[in-house]
Amino acid sequence: MHLLAFVDHVESDIITPALDRRFGIHQVSLLCPRSALGLATDIAGVCRSQHLAVTVVTVPPDSQPLALRQQLAALAQGAVAFNISAASPVQAALAYDLARERHLPLMSVEPHTDRLIWLLGGEHTRVHSGSDIADGLTLEAYFALYGSRIEHVHYRLSQRHARLEALAACLAELAVARPQALSLLNRLCNELDARQFSRRPLPRGERALRAWLDGCGLVSFDPLGHMRCQDASARFFLGGGWLEVWLLAEVASLLPALPISDAAVGVKINHDDVANEYDVAVLCNNRLFLVECKTTAPTSLHHRGVGLDNLFKLDSAASLGGLHARAMLATLYPPTDSEIARAEAQGIALLYGSMLLQARQTVRQWLQS
Repeated sequence: MHLLAFVDHVESDIITPALDRRFGIHQVSLLCPRSALGLATDIAGVCRSQHLAVTVVTVPPDSQPLALRQQLAALAQGAVAFNISAASPVQAALAYDLARERHLPLMSVEPHTDRLIWLLGGEHTRVHSGSDIADGLTLEAYFALYGSRIEHVHYRLSQRHARLEALAACLAELAVARPQALSLLNRLCNELDARQFSRRPLPRGERALRAWLDGCGLVSFDPLGHMRCQDASARFFLGGGWLEVWLLAEVASLLPALPISDAAVGVKINHDDVANEYDVAVLCNNRLFLVECKTTAPTSLHHRGVGLDNLFKLDSAASLGGLHARAMLATLYPPTDSEIARAEAQGIALLYGSMLLQARQTVRQWLQS
């Protein structure tokens, strides 16, 4: 089957039906006005990376409906199906009229549930309305849809380290009981001297933390109690990366229950020469979920909360390049009432303090939202 898919804006739903083998799609034509040619070119690149034959076809603008319909009629030859998931209202109306006239199948994909909607035809296909579209996108492909390139990934769902995740789980338990100890560890790791020793010793009162560090195999201590990280990876982990690794492990535990196709920690991307990094990125049901992790304490004893600047930064990062991403802030310390209100207004989920004990259930509900 030949899929005719409109590109008026970027949605993963433009091409996900082509990745579902039940449709038997062997060719994709991306139909776009000249103003969306750049978007369509990025999407075409993703199709090729998924070994799909693809062409980009420029069509007349909505202000020329007769010319647009004539071109659609010329394209709709043979075994074709329309996907209007990212069509403009004019494109959708003209495609529907033509498909009804020629008895062609026409579909859309519900953008929040990733479920198929047959608007015309499809009654005799293997994929019925309400079916979940197969989840095959990688993080690289998803970001490429929006013109972004992944330059580095620190830790992947497909390359997990069992011992590291076990250590992260221990730190998560300690963080709920004594978040100040984990903030101290973060500070020590981020203030190393030229010899890679912490500039200040670990306080003698931190007996539980010292005992854990002595047994973790990631650090050593000099006689005065200055800590030296084993390598850059250990410094990243103990300096806050443990929260990211632990959350990725919690996401991995949900694989049997949720359509998670990819997830990673420390995802560095480039969009139009603007660099950004996401602590945790998850693709679930062909939707992107981003988590910002904070293990630092409030700036002083007189301050509380997570910082409104972190919420604004996360909101901006989740929409970089037009990304349709859901965002979560995970932190050891509870936000203030005003921060909770701001997060709710921005659609940002919060995971903090003692809520970390229920992280798996919280993350599950968030990924299903």
